Amino acid sequence: MKLLFLACLTKNKSGNSFGGAEKSIIQLASWIADTQDDMEVYLASVEGDELAFKISENVKFYGSKQYEGKLRSHWHMLVNTWKVIKKVKPDIVVGFWIHPLFYALPMKLFKNISIIYSARNDPATGYGKIARIMRYFVTKSCNGCVFQTHDAMNFFSENVQKKSKVIFNPTYIGYDDYPLPERRRNVIVNVGRLSKQKNQALLIQAFAEIHKKYPYMQLEIYGEGELRGELQRLIDELKLSNCAFLRGTTPDVLDKVYGSKLFVLSSNYEGMPNALIEAMCVGTPVISTDCPCGGARELIDLAGAGKLVKTNNLPEMIYNMNSVLSEGQDGRKLKTICNYLSKDKIFAEWLEFLMGSLSNE
Repeated sequence: MKLLFLACLTKNKSGNSFGGAEKSIIQLASWIADTQDDMEVYLASVEGDELAFKISENVKFYGSKQYEGKLRSHWHMLVNTWKVIKKVKPDIVVGFWIHPLFYALPMKLFKNISIIYSARNDPATGYGKIARIMRYFVTKSCNGCVFQTHDAMNFFSENVQKKSKVIFNPTYIGYDDYPLPERRRNVIVNVGRLSKQKNQALLIQAFAEIHKKYPYMQLEIYGEGELRGELQRLIDELKLSNCAFLRGTTPDVLDKVYGSKLFVLSSNYEGMPNALIEAMCVGTPVISTDCPCGGARELIDLAGAGKLVKTNNLPEMIYNMNSVLSEGQDGRKLKTICNYLSKDKIFAEWLEFLMGSLSNE
């Protein structure tokens, strides 16, 4: 049995490829290669060769160049997709990126392969016009779809839902890896790209009110992005420059979340927010916007702990931040997400779904 993962492992605008999709596809390929002796596992990046995460020696990896210009880039992506499928002759092809899977569809007509699409974004807002057209043909023609939330799956037609499954993102943190701290730092933390999607402006505005009641509290935002200048100006305008900080990226960001008073996700939309998962796993009290496509809500419901606020609702954000800072949260309940989303459990669900897809050809 041959399993081929198609990816686009390119450097992003921040100069790295440390994204959730990149990590998930590398870890999933590695887990299957290490646990299934009867499967040959291949990972092919049809654009780029940036392995930002460690890959198993049992995975055969093919990389490619990263080209400038959309037309040139997509032409080479198409050619690379066809080349690797012809070379590997896989039984199952899995992709987290819509373009390689769209380019793989013609090969399905000539070769007996099962194609699986894993949707990573909010289906209502996370795709451009051309990508939506491609997505229509991929979801219609593929053998199965994996979604991160039920809201995302329910966005699609009944025919697509019938061949789909919801599988959450895994966590690589064990329940006992981060004992609950005896004392917490007076810090509120946010982790995410500095962008409109993550809406850190909402958090900064809420913190301006929180700081009046808790003058010793600090806000730390980890991440880089196009809105750094705009967010810094907002901090300065609200006279928070001595207590609210844009910390940039750091390899030890989880250590910054662990032991803090509160983690806040202020996004306008998300897939399955890995930053929220990790904050819950280390037992840090969490607040999240109840943003599309429902990932934060499902995580908080699963653990039975955490707070949800309406998207872009400043008064509700202020109220809930005050509530958590004064009352706290049950860290033991939050940490149960480690057990629900352990990598062995999640990847076993993946494997079962992949093998079942062969009957949908």
